[in-house]
Amino acid sequence: MRKILATLAIAGAMLAAPAARAEETLQVGGVGGANAVVWLHYIAEAKGFYAAQGFKIDLTYSQSNAAVLQALTAGSTTLAIAAGFADPMYAVAAGAGVAIVRIDGQAGPYALEANKKYKSIKDLKGHTISVDEAKGTTMVYFVAMLAGNGMTRADVDFIYAGATAARFAALESGAADAAMITAPQLFRAEADGFVNLGYATDYAKDVPFTAVLVNRAWATANTATAKRFVAAYAKSIPWFNDEKNKAEAVDILSKVTKMDVGDIAKSYDFLRKIDYFERSDVVSMAKVTNFYNAVHALDPSLNLDVSKLVMRLD
Repeated sequence: MRKILATLAIAGAMLAAPAARAEETLQVGGVGGANAVVWLHYIAEAKGFYAAQGFKIDLTYSQSNAAVLQALTAGSTTLAIAAGFADPMYAVAAGAGVAIVRIDGQAGPYALEANKKYKSIKDLKGHTISVDEAKGTTMVYFVAMLAGNGMTRADVDFIYAGATAARFAALESGAADAAMITAPQLFRAEADGFVNLGYATDYAKDVPFTAVLVNRAWATANTATAKRFVAAYAKSIPWFNDEKNKAEAVDILSKVTKMDVGDIAKSYDFLRKIDYFERSDVVSMAKVTNFYNAVHALDPSLNLDVSKLVMRLD
């Protein structure tokens, strides 16, 4: 009788326990490679936030935002993280089926790093700067920095590279006199003797940097899955912002980037200082509009109803 009762108790417990989610692999795109702006992804992996939702994330990096958008539009990826705002705007204006479902980076985490012979942004007149694209995200911030110093794009020359690592390489090689660089590479640049001529956040306020994007057709057919992914990914934000997690956050990123732990610790402090990660789950149309206005000033031919850029996961 005791054996029967024990067996029944075990069976009852099994019926009462929630069924484990079957693991689902999601194809996700990103730009460049492991760095501070994709910190949330690596936290979500390390802390089991994805696993708790039954996800395994297959993250594929491309060397430019344009390439990320091409993959997303074609459906070879279904989501993209830390994707710059400019390319989605052009893609949607051209009829592409992509959409923003969440802002992840709400401020430009860039410094303008330059050869030490330059003492100010004005000294760069007639010299070569490395940014992402002619109408790209880092160009938006750089133009704001130029304007703040009484200059325009016509005052400098450009070479284009889609990822911070490539722009840093251009700076180190001497191909560029200055470059827009994000963390942690910006701290490595300064350790190598380059000078910081200013931060994007000093010139561009409430102009967001990156977003979580979806293939609209996929997200329409898989709204619950998309919503669960965004929730798991965004769960990393309050975890990151909790000071007691700093050492573990630094360890997580250092393991995947193999970069200097001290530079990563500085990156943590820098991103906290500028309140980089967007805390709200609701996409701010005001912030999206701010970025659109900045791009439209660069390229008046871009015409877009920004409301069509955003998709709510209801």
